[in-house]
This record gives sequence, C-alpha cells and structure tokens, in this order.
Amino acid sequence: MHFNLVLLVAIAIVAASEWHLSEGYLARARVSVKDGKCQYNGTEISPSEPLKLEHPCEEWRCHLGTGETGEIVQAGCGVVDPGPGCTKVKGTGVYPDCCYKIVCN
Repeated sequence: MHFNLVLLVAIAIVAASEWHLSEGYLARARVSVKDGKCQYNGTEISPSEPLKLEHPCEEWRCHLGTGETGEIVQAGCGVVDPGPGCTKVKGTGVYPDCCYKIVCN
C-alpha cells in the first residue's frame, strides 16, 4: 500500500512538472480577408497553410469568417524555468523548434 502511494505521488509530480514546461500561449485577433487570405501585420496567411515563424517564434493560422473578416490564431512558446543545475537554450529554426529548451548537466 505504501509503495503504491509513493508511486502515485511520484507520477503526479512528474506529470505536473512536464505540464508546466510545455505551457504555451494562444492569442486570437480579428483580421481582414482579401482574396480568401487573412491579412495580418502586412502578411497574407492562407487558411490551408499555417505560417511558422522564427521571429517571433510563433505559428499563425488563418480561419476565414463570413464576409471580409477572419481570425488569426497565434501559438507561441511557453515560459521555461530551468531549475537547479539546468540552463535555458534558445532553439533554432521556425516554431516550435525556436522555443527555448532546458539542458541539464
């Protein structure tokens, strides 16, 4: 019985820490639509092709609405806390590869 309780607590701690490390964000913005593409910050995004960026390290998805408006959904990296004995290392490439990663000794 004691072993099962210890195992359950250990699993809960690992799950909670992994969940925290993978937190990211989503943001939504109403945008204009021209020729079937979302217009956002001078960029055209097709509804069928998410745009993966390095600067900012985000993915933009276009969702067409009715008429001349649509919505951009931006997904980005979460906050990373390296903890003792670990450091944050900036990833390279486009989202999600550009997100910070944790490297431990």
